[in-house]
Amino acid sequence: MTEIIQIDTHTWIFEDGFVRFFLLEGVDKAAMIDSGVNSADALAIAKTITDKQIILLNTHGDGDHTSGTGAFSEIHMHSVDYINCGMAVKYPETTLVELNDGDVVELGNRPIKVVYIPGHTKGSLAFLDVNSKTLYAGDSVQKGHIYMFGEHRDVEQFEASLEKLIEIKDEYDRIYASHDECEIPKDYAERVREAWIQVRNGCVPYEMIDLFGNKVRSYTTDICGFFME
Repeated sequence: MTEIIQIDTHTWIFEDGFVRFFLLEGVDKAAMIDSGVNSADALAIAKTITDKQIILLNTHGDGDHTSGTGAFSEIHMHSVDYINCGMAVKYPETTLVELNDGDVVELGNRPIKVVYIPGHTKGSLAFLDVNSKTLYAGDSVQKGHIYMFGEHRDVEQFEASLEKLIEIKDEYDRIYASHDECEIPKDYAERVREAWIQVRNGCVPYEMIDLFGNKVRSYTTDICGFFME
């Protein structure tokens, strides 16, 4: 059962158990940021909230963020993840609207700026709600464990993407994450970078775990965690 939490007059959180996604309404249309893992009916639910046209923006192509994709005719995301994560195969009726770094999606007096942050996946995006100074960071910045194993990851770019978010930190006052706690402090990209450097330098112990049939190293810090090969 998807739980809906209203943040303000025109913004909602959808909690579907394992992950959360969001609905942002502008004057002309609305945007759903991701569509969860247990929410094939995400669009139908959103239509009970707003009568505006709803477009789908995806932070990345992992399956826990895409369950409602089939109800849309278009999906706005980075082309790398659309291809690498098999979106065209999984959702053949869906057309890609390619998003790139610096693009602005205008909802009507509510511009959403696209920030390309490869790392968690090679096509990961963050979405900056310019007027409210809110950054929707997907899985790249959070208090939980960040998945950094598997063919879709870009370990070499992850730190650079965190630095990019740090460079633009004056543009946002808060970060909304897809997992663990929803609203996290604006300096959390800096904290995740600190944790990443500690892990990269071998300063954090790990335990081997089985995760969905994969043997991975699980690193845990006071800031966040990482699952790595």
